[in-house]
Amino acid sequence: MTKVAFNISMSLDGFITAGNQTREEPLGKNGEFLHEWFFNSGAEGDAYVQRLIGNIGSVICGRKCYDDSIPYWDENGPTGSLKLPLFVVTHRPLLASHSTGIYHAAGTIADAVKQAKSAARGKDVSLMGGADVFRQALAGGLVDEIELHIVPVLFGAGTRLFDTLPNQIKLEPTSMLDTPLARHIAYRIVK
Repeated sequence: MTKVAFNISMSLDGFITAGNQTREEPLGKNGEFLHEWFFNSGAEGDAYVQRLIGNIGSVICGRKCYDDSIPYWDENGPTGSLKLPLFVVTHRPLLASHSTGIYHAAGTIADAVKQAKSAARGKDVSLMGGADVFRQALAGGLVDEIELHIVPVLFGAGTRLFDTLPNQIKLEPTSMLDTPLARHIAYRIVK
């Protein structure tokens, strides 16, 4: 069964970006440190990354996440050579230069989830961000799992992940792994 897993890195104090965001530094000053674990966690971390991406069939992100990330992606989008379909929750056209494998999901987060599940062909859907799209998906009961990659840094400012929630949500831990650059914790949402 296809599940929707929200997957994001955050600082120990709950920020998914650092403060002082600019066009040149969309994740804020030193905010890229949040993703260092994905590229430099050694053998154990590499094995974790392979398990993490191994069953993903499609990806969803919000427009701000797309706009902030596109300078770092090649023409294949966020999944590189895997070329997984990406559904961007937006009402505005995407850049034509990055149209390979990227699908415009006009309308709501529910529309994007429906389209992404269909495109995933039995695999999972990864909801990669940002915070607003996550909150919309959570409020709509569209998220099955939350996978947090807690990075050992305190930003003190930036974009909070859990700033406002639609209601109280009960979670059940399903896995945890410590690597040198992050603690990876997965939770199933109890429905």
